Amino acid sequence: MGHDRERGNTMIGLLAVMATVLFVQDNAEFIHDMNDKHEMGCTFTYTGKQYARPDVPHIAVDDVYVYFTMEPCDE
Repeated sequence: MGHDRERGNTMIGLLAVMATVLFVQDNAEFIHDMNDKHEMGCTFTYTGKQYARPDVPHIAVDDVYVYFTMEPCDE
């Protein structure tokens, strides 16, 4: 029975790693932009529900709306 539990934990770990890898790969442009802006001293700001701007990398809800932004950023 101990082996079944270890196998289940291993599968959960593998699924978590795969989900993380897929998220990072799918959102690489956003993550790169976010890191650059963070280095310039930007922070996330809650903006409320807004349409995602195609010229700004983002992670949108339903591929339409964003709730947080790092813009404008004091440069």
